[in-house]
Amino acid sequence: MKTQTARNAGLALVGLLALTIYILACTSFSPDDTKVLYPAFSGTNGAVGVAVYDRESGRSEVLFVPVAFEDAESQVAAPLLVRAQWLADGRRILVTWLGESKGQSLNLALIPWGVRGPIKLFSLGKIENGATALIMPLPVAGDDVFIMQTQQHINRLDLKTGTRTLHRLGDEKSKFSLYPAPADKGVFYLEQREEPEEHFVFGRLDPDSFALTGSVTFTNKPDDGSFFTYDPLGQRVAFVEKGPSGGPQLVVLERGKPALTRPLEIKGAQVRFGNAVFTPNGGALLASCQKQPADQARSSFGLLEIPLPAGPVLETTLIPALETKGDDAAALYFQVGLSHDGKTAAAASTYLACLETNTFKPEDCALFFVDLSDAKRKVTRVPISLPAERASPAGK
Repeated sequence: MKTQTARNAGLALVGLLALTIYILACTSFSPDDTKVLYPAFSGTNGAVGVAVYDRESGRSEVLFVPVAFEDAESQVAAPLLVRAQWLADGRRILVTWLGESKGQSLNLALIPWGVRGPIKLFSLGKIENGATALIMPLPVAGDDVFIMQTQQHINRLDLKTGTRTLHRLGDEKSKFSLYPAPADKGVFYLEQREEPEEHFVFGRLDPDSFALTGSVTFTNKPDDGSFFTYDPLGQRVAFVEKGPSGGPQLVVLERGKPALTRPLEIKGAQVRFGNAVFTPNGGALLASCQKQPADQARSSFGLLEIPLPAGPVLETTLIPALETKGDDAAALYFQVGLSHDGKTAAAASTYLACLETNTFKPEDCALFFVDLSDAKRKVTRVPISLPAERASPAGK
């Protein structure tokens, strides 16, 4: 079916374009933590859209489903990877998607929540490596949203007026990525520079002048860049590099100085990460992960809690066995979001349902909540209905 083809093509696109430090944002808690945005399937055409879950009532509703048109008579589901995020005022939701699978026209929708008003639509045209703009939250400062147009050019869009400003950062020897500051209070950046030797600079970008102020410089090369994360002040960064034994090793830097190094190997298994976040008190890291035992085709997906600076790593398995057919990007499709109070983690398996696999079961398609305040890490599943073509394990 066309919807399934578009969905699989979207995943393949992200797998090809996802550079070292990009992640896919799957869930977003509202500022008061009462509601959660997550990707879900439309009941009418199976397209991936945005749903909102009300934690008080226990109910979900599909909020927005972007579509694309192949021609005047044929309407098909938009390419996969629709990403949504709450804005800090709690009254607006920002949704981003690619307008078509080949043209990579990046579109945004600004949706009012709890107040009357129109949905605003913006088209930014073709974005270099457009899929990568979808796989991490967009930085927002006030009414301005920031997107990398190319690896050196930044695009600032005023959500009130639609005014766009294009600005060049650095030169051809630098590559930039942007990261959101908490509560939409600024923009972080990561510069990868080739000279005088390859190194990285993490810091803040002034949303008005575009001036760069570095806070952490390092020469380590992240081995699994989807793990790259930072604390709310931008003074600490954490990432995974290849350790002496060849397995993953956690590195935490504070103001560019080593603060912590510890192995993150799980005996007898290969581990890939989807994303990682600091807990609000900075005492631990929470990471989504894919664990594949040696010589086995199936992987489990779940969460790792990594205490800082030391202590046993706690693993919570959410999907016990899924064959990914060698898809090295599968971990990117299963991300963790953290509530603002730090008590609840949320992850949606919507994108895993789109992989070419015969082992994904309908009950595995869910929005998972993990109670981090419970010693046994109680898990609550909110079912996500599969489209007709994925309703059986064989996808028939």
